[in-house]
Amino acid sequence: MATKASGTAPSWCTTELGRRAWALGVDVAAPVADAVDRDARFPAEAAAAMRETGLLGALVPGEYGGEGATLGEISEAIKAIASHCASSALVYAMHQIEVAYLIGHGQTEALQNMLRQVARGTVLMANANSEVGLGGDVGRSFCALVHENGRVRLEKDVLALSYGEYADAITVNARRHPDAAETDQAMLVCGPGSFELKRTSSWDTMGLRGTCSSGFLLVADEQEDMVLTDDWATVVNRSGLSATTIFLNSVWVGIAESAASTAHASVRAEARRNIGTAPPSALRLAELAVVLGQARSSTIDHIAALDPEESPGSHAALILEMRDLKLSATTLSAEVVLKALSICGLSGYKRDSKFSIDRNLRDVLGGGLMANNNRFYVDNAQLLLVLKQM
Repeated sequence: MATKASGTAPSWCTTELGRRAWALGVDVAAPVADAVDRDARFPAEAAAAMRETGLLGALVPGEYGGEGATLGEISEAIKAIASHCASSALVYAMHQIEVAYLIGHGQTEALQNMLRQVARGTVLMANANSEVGLGGDVGRSFCALVHENGRVRLEKDVLALSYGEYADAITVNARRHPDAAETDQAMLVCGPGSFELKRTSSWDTMGLRGTCSSGFLLVADEQEDMVLTDDWATVVNRSGLSATTIFLNSVWVGIAESAASTAHASVRAEARRNIGTAPPSALRLAELAVVLGQARSSTIDHIAALDPEESPGSHAALILEMRDLKLSATTLSAEVVLKALSICGLSGYKRDSKFSIDRNLRDVLGGGLMANNNRFYVDNAQLLLVLKQM
């Protein structure tokens, strides 16, 4: 476990992209992470560095000017950034989820041109999928797309639009047309200059404060060929489940890595004060290492087992697996952080200590709320009733 102050990438950074992201974390994200958290401000420095270093367009295929990075490489980069600033990592993760949608379903020339802009680092993407009054259910929409003369208009009361004021493009799901059912949804990509935002709520939270996930009224007027041909459910099932689960899990595990690194440094400092004697906290660190290993392997093993020919949403058992993966990562990561706090003791509890676990704890607790773990458990309980075997 490398300490948070170390400029040397840890052993789990095995890719060039991961090491590049680690350097960005050390040099750019970490120095302002406390200010981003304290002031609940957008991590503008990290976002700018993602543009400049090519990280923003890393997932885009080479044919559109990107690096064609794999899910595993992006996952490692997210984890590396999260080890220094969870808000910066979430911005990167959510951007890459939207890019994955475009890669899988951006069939028009206009959408493919959007990918080229992402590859050049000129477009940071956000999503406006949640809607007021639906309790976080993105599988339904009240708002609808209105088609007229080759244009599409939309008004949506967005429950939480992470870093929306700082994004260049926003993806939004809505009913295909005003007469469509709530579940008959399409996805519109609102490019630069095609949308306006009016803030409707604030974002003063315990953690993940730099995501700036306020509510907004979004008003869009975009060209018709910026609507994905496939329906929203297809987009989510084919491209969204794996990317969303893997990328968000990488944030939570990255926070756990940071807390574990701090606990490791604390135990080593204690051992240096008592040469020749293993401090009692060393045993707790060994226990933490076991849980951290479980948190790491849950996502890594899933990436390794992915079948590129099979859609994650095409089989009930796979949907269950993806939900379980999210539940596992968020639960294990929170457990690691709590163990790290126990190891660091009062120094971990103090906010001004070099062994502070304060921000790690507040940030990691958000994992169980995005989306809510309780809803996942309820959905899994219903799904298990129809499966013939677990």
